[in-house]
Amino acid sequence: GESPHYFSTWLEGDTPGAIALLTGDGYLPTRYGYGMVRSLHKPLPYAPLPPGVEIRPVTPEHYRRIWEADREAFRDHFGYVAPTELDYQAWLEDPMTFRPDLWQVAWDIESGEVAGQVRSFINTEENAKLNRSRGWTEFISTRRPWRRQGLARALLVRSMEVLQQHQIEEAALGVDAENPNGALQLYQDVGFEIEMQSTRYQRPVYRQPAY
Repeated sequence: GESPHYFSTWLEGDTPGAIALLTGDGYLPTRYGYGMVRSLHKPLPYAPLPPGVEIRPVTPEHYRRIWEADREAFRDHFGYVAPTELDYQAWLEDPMTFRPDLWQVAWDIESGEVAGQVRSFINTEENAKLNRSRGWTEFISTRRPWRRQGLARALLVRSMEVLQQHQIEEAALGVDAENPNGALQLYQDVGFEIEMQSTRYQRPVYRQPAY
């Protein structure tokens, strides 16, 4: 038979009116996420790279391999959709998130493959509008052979060090509460605190019978 179809939406924070509207229309909460923030004025934890990997400055010949490694790492995450070549070109041309000078990418020394990455960016327009100094440590991924070795932790701490060097005062990220790789615990361990909860609501699409 066909897979069920759903209408879905995300709500951020505590919005009783919107919640009542959705639940009254048959929507139910199905998934949770968190926005997390960490002050960069506080000392960063010690987080050495695991043996056998090294961080290299990102150069243009690395772009495609970094992109493909990220896509592979996220295949087992909620909501994954296989990207297209148009998505790759849009990624290369995004003026806000495409900041290779901020990225921390680890390479396996023996195989020469990308092991993991954190691709930070700074939303200067949003910072000016909200009068804050925030950098985003996002697009955090570790490929399967290099998981459970402390690599994501090391890359995340190095990413925050780079933001500090750019005079940024706080780091932020978003996380799926049900991330299969224990991301929420990792982020809390390096000092991130939950700033906001978001909730996914969904209800089935009720189809008209075919006559």
